[in-house]
Amino acid sequence: MQLPLIYYGNPILRQKCMPVTEITDDIKALVADMIDTMKAYDGVGLAAPQVGRPIRIFIACPYIEEEDGSMTLGDPIVYINPKIHSPSDDEIEDVEGCLSIPGLRLDVYRPEMISIEATDLNGKIFHEELEGYNARTRMHENDHINGVLYIDRVSPAVKKKIEPTLKGIKKKYNP
Repeated sequence: MQLPLIYYGNPILRQKCMPVTEITDDIKALVADMIDTMKAYDGVGLAAPQVGRPIRIFIACPYIEEEDGSMTLGDPIVYINPKIHSPSDDEIEDVEGCLSIPGLRLDVYRPEMISIEATDLNGKIFHEELEGYNARTRMHENDHINGVLYIDRVSPAVKKKIEPTLKGIKKKYNP
């Protein structure tokens, strides 16, 4: 079932989310609904606060490089209570967007590689070493569960330039 999205200006997007203490049927249903919602909006990731739930869960689709060099998206992976470790010193700049900040895409610097540890829907802990766009999407979604938005990672000059757009989003989606 598709859930309503929470947009820039809603205070839930600025909350540090609470850990998930038990994987219940409600949590499993929420994740299924988050996947439906992400797909309905053509997203590659979605965090629980973006659908109004301030808990430490996000989903992200892995980018898979095909033999011909093209990229496809894999099935969504669920990250419960994720922890990011060992960000590389090397940072790369790339364009990011966010379902909660529609119509805005900005260049953001992030570490090129990370390690992440999380729990899956079966309660098993898993570990991934990620680089490039797969690392970027996990860091972007992980920021959400810490009350951080990608627009917080741009320069003050860029932030000032996008202020009117942000005010417009706030006014349109949070009357």
